[in-house]
Amino acid sequence: MKRAALAGLALAVTLAGPPSFVGPSTYLGPSPLSGQAAGEAGPRRAEVTSLRFRGNGTLSDGELRAVILTRSTECTSLLLSPFCLLTNWGFAHRRAYLDTLDVRVDADRLRLYYNFRGHFEAEVDHIVRTNGVDASVSFIIEEGPATLIDEFSIEGLPETLGAEEAEALVDIGVGDPFDRGRLQAGVDSLMGSLRRQGYVNAMALEDFRRGRDGTAQVALDVRPGARYRLGEIRIEGGEAIGEDVIRDLLPLRAGDYYNQEAEQEGQRNLFGIDAIRFASILRESPRPGAAAADSTLDLVVQVTPASPRAARFGVGWSTDQCLRTETRLTHRNLFGGARRLQITGQLGNIFADQLDGSFPCSQVGTHPSFRTLNYLLEAELLLPVAFSAENSFSARLFVERETIPDVFIQEGFGAEIGLTRRIGRRASATLSYSPSYTGFGEQSADIFFCINFGFCEPEDIVTVTRSRWLAPLTLAVLYNETDDALRPTRGYYLTAEGEVAHETTGSQYRYARIVGQAALFRELEPGLVFAARARTGVVRFPGTRIFTPGAPRTDRLVHPSRRFFVGGSQSVRGVGQNLLGPRVLVADQVEDCPAGDFEACVARLATQNPGAFDERPRGGDAQLELSFELRRYLSDRWSLVFFGDAGSVSQRLTELRDIQWTPGMGLRYASPVGSIRLDIGYNTTFATELPAIVSMEDGTLVQMPQPVLFDPFRFDDPHPLLELWRRVQIHVSIGEAF
Repeated sequence: MKRAALAGLALAVTLAGPPSFVGPSTYLGPSPLSGQAAGEAGPRRAEVTSLRFRGNGTLSDGELRAVILTRSTECTSLLLSPFCLLTNWGFAHRRAYLDTLDVRVDADRLRLYYNFRGHFEAEVDHIVRTNGVDASVSFIIEEGPATLIDEFSIEGLPETLGAEEAEALVDIGVGDPFDRGRLQAGVDSLMGSLRRQGYVNAMALEDFRRGRDGTAQVALDVRPGARYRLGEIRIEGGEAIGEDVIRDLLPLRAGDYYNQEAEQEGQRNLFGIDAIRFASILRESPRPGAAAADSTLDLVVQVTPASPRAARFGVGWSTDQCLRTETRLTHRNLFGGARRLQITGQLGNIFADQLDGSFPCSQVGTHPSFRTLNYLLEAELLLPVAFSAENSFSARLFVERETIPDVFIQEGFGAEIGLTRRIGRRASATLSYSPSYTGFGEQSADIFFCINFGFCEPEDIVTVTRSRWLAPLTLAVLYNETDDALRPTRGYYLTAEGEVAHETTGSQYRYARIVGQAALFRELEPGLVFAARARTGVVRFPGTRIFTPGAPRTDRLVHPSRRFFVGGSQSVRGVGQNLLGPRVLVADQVEDCPAGDFEACVARLATQNPGAFDERPRGGDAQLELSFELRRYLSDRWSLVFFGDAGSVSQRLTELRDIQWTPGMGLRYASPVGSIRLDIGYNTTFATELPAIVSMEDGTLVQMPQPVLFDPFRFDDPHPLLELWRRVQIHVSIGEAF
């Protein structure tokens, strides 16, 4: 036991600073101080260009590098690797210079670290080679045999924790190599389990002996101490909110055994309530002289309510919604109980008509009907505690006019009610019902219904765009393991959503829709994060009767907002908004095309003057999206992003074969309302045959019998720089893409 303690102390002292002794050294080359007189500037130190470990089989190079001070010159970032390989420019490298004292101290650090990991006979030597300009450092390691545990025991366990369960928590035993780091982690797990059971002051004493035959004997003496139950739970400052609500948010109850993790969960629950500005849970010290039998302790919950009323006004600009404003009024504690009432008003597409679809409103839509004002007015009531602390209930009323660029304009009103249940710290599930009465602008949706469902006559378009009830029942599940909600650097999240609409839900549209998404975040080095996202979905529908009952015509028709559209700032950023996948070319009446040569004239026009046509997305019943990003954080506010997006839209998941990739880069600014994004994507498409429709003067839509060749980038054999500019897609938006 004493020997282990001394070894641990020696390691701590060595890691904190140079020891009073150094190990053997083999130094080849001139001294870095040779030829240097007192008070004179010394020669330039040699640059360490190579740092190696030889003989290490148990511990990796990365583990050993983390122990020592000596470093070698390396590339400052993975993003600059090409410059590091091809040049010796200073900006791309992090220089490291030789310090022979550090090298000798590092040899002792490594030896003591091997002792800490159970290799008590390890020896570490070092070799330095230098020509005065460059230097190479090698650590020669003889690990020696690992010390195996031949006796292991845990004594003093309380009756509430069995020996087998305790051994599983410690996760080290007879036959395993002795490793003090692993043993300490196991003891921490054991103590955590005891403290969750009410043993507030649990501790364990370690006894370690090393035999002459190279084996180890380890004994843990557990001192659980008294087991505490909760006595009184007092709440201070929560009168306006209501003590019942605050108690519901606490997973602890009087009479329960004290659980520190449950206490922390309760504090998180309190901080998650808008009506609470600050909350703390204090544990009153147990009475002195408590016996080993069950004792009690009290908790004091101190709550500081937030201001009950709040107002917020915001202005934003994006390429797909132009200028947008939002006003939000909030009452955080309506009638007590932490009930939140929020009234929101939004206006969008401001100045879109005046700017005529030019930058920075280039993604709002090609037809003037898509450049009109959008609005949303909604009122939402949230009950943070419904039946239990794990449940919350929400209800919403809204009226809106929403533009989906170049697809349709939707107008209507509706409501939504939802019940959310927290499933542990990281997961939640929401069941919601959303009835709405919506219709579509005829001039915005005529092409969509004509090309997808064959409704091309004016009277049919009037029928299909008429307002109807859409009332889906939705179940959404979220699992989030990221470290930060706004700027994640580690972890992942998973989402899944299933949606059903039928006559039994009160819907005149019938369909079933499933969407799944997964995102992953990994920090490759400090300030450099790799992020990836995959999203897929499919919608199927048994049929919708859109004409009056008894009419001879019944067609399958899914609500346009439930189909899938890919492309834009939140999707594949190398293409315009919703423009990846099936598309149709639309031209107003072509005056220069004679009736006898109309079809050939339209085909020539598409080839020679693609600007005469608007691209309109058709959407699909299945989608697949993939995105990859390298995020370089330049400061607390600014970051640079390199991305690659891919996607496909089709009628079935099995038909998602033609995946289009688009690269790009972007700039981020972390504002109080979220990341302000500027993304520049590159469109990689080439000439494509697309269906074409001509809108005649009388409102009739005439579809060409054969697809026409369409190439908006290379139709006039442009200069490479002009073609590059045509392929560039610029997106300005708020919030990360994923």
